[in-house]
Amino acid sequence: MKNKYKLGIFGSAEENNPNFINKAKELGRELTKFKDKIIIFTGACSGLPYTVAYEAAGGGVEVWGFSPAKDLEDQKKETPNDDLSIYKKFIFLPENFAFINNINISRKYRNVILTASSDAGIIVGGRFGTLNEFTCLYDMNKIIGVYQGSGGAADEIFYLINKIHKNTEATVFFSPKPAKLIEQIIKKLEAS
Repeated sequence: MKNKYKLGIFGSAEENNPNFINKAKELGRELTKFKDKIIIFTGACSGLPYTVAYEAAGGGVEVWGFSPAKDLEDQKKETPNDDLSIYKKFIFLPENFAFINNINISRKYRNVILTASSDAGIIVGGRFGTLNEFTCLYDMNKIIGVYQGSGGAADEIFYLINKIHKNTEATVFFSPKPAKLIEQIIKKLEAS
C-alpha cells in the first residue's frame, strides 16, 4: 500500500471552552473516515490537538507525538492527564540538544521538526505557538487547513494573511466544516 499522508494537527495546548473542545472532537471523528490514508502528527501536548488525536485514535487513526520532552518520563510530567497509549510513536528531543532544559525553546524546536515532517496541517483554535506553527507551514509551502470557528488563531489567520503578504507556494483552505476541510486537503495531497 502507498505511504500514508502525514497530517499535523496544530492548536491550543490549553483550552477549556466546551464549544471549541466539541469542535476538536468533531474534527477527530471526521478524520477517522480517512484512517487508511493518514497518520496524525501532534506536538504531544494536551488541549485541542490531543482532543482531536484522541478521537481519531479511537476510530483507528495512527497517531504520532512530536514531543518537546527528552524522554517518556518527562512526557508524562508534561501531560499527566493524557492517555499516552493513543500514540503509536513518540519523537523526542535529541539528547545533545543544547536547550534541552528550556521547555520554551524546546517547544519551538519541536514546532519546526513537526511542521517540516508533516505533508499538511490543520489549525484548530490556537495561540501564539499555533501561529508559529502556521508560519512554519506557510514558509515551508505546505497544504494548510484552517478550521474556522474553532477559536483563537484559527479565527484570525484569514485576516492576517490578507494583511501581511508574502510569496509562498503554500495552499491555505478555510472552512467552518471539518469534513470539507479534510476533503480539500486530501484532494490536494492526492493531486501533488
